[in-house]
Amino acid sequence: MRIPSDEIPQADRLSEVVRTVICIAQGGTTFQDIAAFINKVDRQGRYYRKAAEIIGMIETPQRNHSVLTALGQQFIQSGATLNNPLLIQSVLNARVFQRIIPYLELNTVNGVDREDIVSFIVSVADIIGDTMAPRRFSSVVAWLEELQIIQRHGDRFYLANNIINNSVPILNFTNVDEPLLPRTTNLQEYQTVEMRTNRASETVVTYRNQAATERADNAHRRIVNLVADRIRNVGAIPRYNQLIDLATRVNNTDFIFEMKSITDDNSKSQVRSGLSQLYEYSYLQNLPTASLVLVIERPLPANTQWMVDYLETNRNIQVVWDGDNNLYGTQRSRELLPFLNLLP
Repeated sequence: MRIPSDEIPQADRLSEVVRTVICIAQGGTTFQDIAAFINKVDRQGRYYRKAAEIIGMIETPQRNHSVLTALGQQFIQSGATLNNPLLIQSVLNARVFQRIIPYLELNTVNGVDREDIVSFIVSVADIIGDTMAPRRFSSVVAWLEELQIIQRHGDRFYLANNIINNSVPILNFTNVDEPLLPRTTNLQEYQTVEMRTNRASETVVTYRNQAATERADNAHRRIVNLVADRIRNVGAIPRYNQLIDLATRVNNTDFIFEMKSITDDNSKSQVRSGLSQLYEYSYLQNLPTASLVLVIERPLPANTQWMVDYLETNRNIQVVWDGDNNLYGTQRSRELLPFLNLLP
């Protein structure tokens, strides 16, 4: 799907977007109030209001009357600054940035120049007119530079993974129909994921509800965080959406993780559930060559231990388990997942 042009900010300075949120927090409501607060003309007041809406900090439920969202209130209370992790997360939740980050990941070695980014934005967004793309490009790049998420070397831009990982433990992709690990910059790849997700809408709803329930469990959150920590340690970016517990790209290999808590009584059904979910996630995300990993909170009981060999040798799914806040695996999984530092 193409990104609607009104989801791409035209406000050049993210620091002034922060001041826009402060303006609303201090009683401003109109775009004229915003313009006066940030010393801009009224037209710019509209741009900055829209930018604050794009990142979810304010909303305008009535004509020219803006208020803080719950996120905006939390941002103000925790410190309305550029280095607040809430700001970085809210920026990276916007669809245009969720496409820019994987795009930059695909160009880690050589970086990208201005024309590359303009061409990419044009290819994935509804840009009207020849002059709009460069103007929107300026805002997108300026925000990323202010957050230090990209670094400029000469005329080329490079992604600073460490800045994202230091501020956002796990990158949240808010749209379930958005590719987590696109392999190309071709719009067709985005359309394929959207089409498959829409066609499987009933299953997606079931998995989304199941994932929400599982993520409320402390054991589930703990093993997600364990794996995400290992991913960040090698400089890769862990990410998730409403279905997938974790995904990442390490050394040009894609990984999808499903976490399962188990008991002696439900181990077989939980393993089978994880197996089917991993296969379906790789299909929905159009990642047929992704390495699939099932992570369980404890070793399988004796009567289902055979399933480890079944999954790894027959289904090509690696099995990892937690024990005393360490991650363990078979010799096969240790060889295929060296970045997880698995114990035998």
